[in-house]
Amino acid sequence: MRFFLILGTVVSPVLAEIRPNFNYEVQVLRPGDFKDIAYGNLSTAPKEYQGPDCKVQSDDPEWPSEDLWTQLNQTIDGVLLKPHPAGAVCYPSQADLYSKDTCSYLVNNATSSRFYLDDPVNSLTSWAQGGSCIQMLNTTGRSCNLAGTPTYVVNGSSVGHIQAAVNFARNHNLRLVIKGTGHDFHAKNTGSGALSVWTHYLKNMVYVDRFKVRDYEGPVVKLGAGVEGWEAYNYMAAKNITFAAPLEATVGHGGGWTFGGGHGPLTSLYGLGADQVISLNVVTADGRFITASADQNQDLFFALRGGGGGTFGIVTSMIVRAYQGLTSIGGLTYYFTTGPNAANVTIPSDRGYPATAPVYIADPEIFWKAITTYLTFAVNIVNAGGFGFGDPSPAGKDTYLFASTITIPNLSADETLKFVQPLFKAYRALGINITDTPKTASVPFAKPGNGITTIGYPGAIDRMFITRLLPRGIWAEALAGNSTRLELISAAIRRSVETGIYKVTTRAYAPTIKAAGKYNQKNPPAVNPSMRNMVVHCNTFTNDAVFLQSKKELLETHKGLSASGVAEIRALTPESGAYFNEADRLEPDFQRSFWGAEYGRLLAIKKKFDPWGLFWASNTVGSEDWELTPGVRDGVMPTQDGRVCRVKGG
Repeated sequence: MRFFLILGTVVSPVLAEIRPNFNYEVQVLRPGDFKDIAYGNLSTAPKEYQGPDCKVQSDDPEWPSEDLWTQLNQTIDGVLLKPHPAGAVCYPSQADLYSKDTCSYLVNNATSSRFYLDDPVNSLTSWAQGGSCIQMLNTTGRSCNLAGTPTYVVNGSSVGHIQAAVNFARNHNLRLVIKGTGHDFHAKNTGSGALSVWTHYLKNMVYVDRFKVRDYEGPVVKLGAGVEGWEAYNYMAAKNITFAAPLEATVGHGGGWTFGGGHGPLTSLYGLGADQVISLNVVTADGRFITASADQNQDLFFALRGGGGGTFGIVTSMIVRAYQGLTSIGGLTYYFTTGPNAANVTIPSDRGYPATAPVYIADPEIFWKAITTYLTFAVNIVNAGGFGFGDPSPAGKDTYLFASTITIPNLSADETLKFVQPLFKAYRALGINITDTPKTASVPFAKPGNGITTIGYPGAIDRMFITRLLPRGIWAEALAGNSTRLELISAAIRRSVETGIYKVTTRAYAPTIKAAGKYNQKNPPAVNPSMRNMVVHCNTFTNDAVFLQSKKELLETHKGLSASGVAEIRALTPESGAYFNEADRLEPDFQRSFWGAEYGRLLAIKKKFDPWGLFWASNTVGSEDWELTPGVRDGVMPTQDGRVCRVKGG
């Protein structure tokens, strides 16, 4: 039984506002007599939520019958999956799945393949998922359950598949999650008892060299929701064009990266990923498929550009601004070490730029002054349209490493060398024996790849962290002769790193409204106002992975992290906030921190398009009405294997 119609063969309000970018958006849903996938009606929906207190779980009597799941699968061309977490093969208790050889592959080989990125339920952040079924060679004392992963997955290969999933979940009060690649620091792309919509294989791209809409005329690229950074880079290289894309190759360009803001090497030059969007095609909570742009559904267009993923609908494609020609980036990498174990420090990646040999600094006071010097210089990096990395970390035995890469678009190697001279002169003035002719190069922004990276899962990104956007006012004060705030922030970073259990990364970029361009000045997105006024994105991480910790231990780890230099940095920047895509799982006053004065408008849009509370994820717009249980009140860190229920009184 099929319920799809080709766009244009019928006249229907459901189809009236669609501007499809790809063939998979032509195949839309017509429910017929299958009431379980009937559309919602926004005009008759209550303005305030009036549904059950909790999302339905698989062990609840309200859970859809197997016959209904079978009918759903038949309706959507057999793309309904019921996968198991990959790690289940490592647990003898999972008798039907256990395989010692497969487990060995997952642990020893799969991290250097596409396995985890192409898996329908895997989330790359195990601790936030709940660590419910971690792949390990020795699983003694640990258990595997399915609570941290969706029960069913719709491999969305057409808009109709996605519409059916949305309607089925809403009509049965199911938890609905959206997954692209698995990159999400809070594992919002997974959840206990959920129905997941997997957009991973919507990978179409089309370049249009002349595109005209209101307030914009120029080249664009049409992107499917499943496009990853490396695929975007390959396409740029093939077409001799440039468009903003994620720094990390396997991050989903067409997913949460854009919807939460999206920073990368070109951010100070062209703005955020959200600033590039001209229009989006989206399935909303009532199941409708619509286009959001400056010409129609303007409120949704505003919200989807920076208001956070997993909140307002499921985007199937978008159109983004492009720039003719391949952009090159001038850059260099250098390192400082200090401490008795400096000779044994593992030097991290050069990020694709030529690296100068590590410089040993005997006096730790000079080492930390060098970091303050780098932070002082960071404003010059962003003012030049660049992106800077400056990362101090502990290396054991009172030894520390500072790794820095500076990148500036459209500079040659010689121009890059000239650009960094004031910084390196300042280093030498501190007595640091660093060359005045460091190695530099100009390399293509779009370097072709194959999407295979060593992700070190679990572990590499299984660290807890807290971030803060450092406002431009700090540098204005320093320029005026008052460096107090900058020096206090540098001291707070030092205190965190010198504990030996935290490391700090700083990312210098400035997505000003000027960089975002005239289009966004006329059609402002929902980007956090704090991002428009920032110079450095400061992240404090646990030095060790936390995926083996219990929920109680995770909460204790969070308390310690919150009490580190992070607390001082927050207190020193009351006018600022944090970046939604990379933030504290328990961010205080997240509404103001992530969206500032835009939050009220975003919440009104959320209630307008989703009065059912269908799209829920932690720390998103409107999420304060729901919670994962158990949680902080129960003395544990809330993780995605918990149950989603209404907050009492919410």
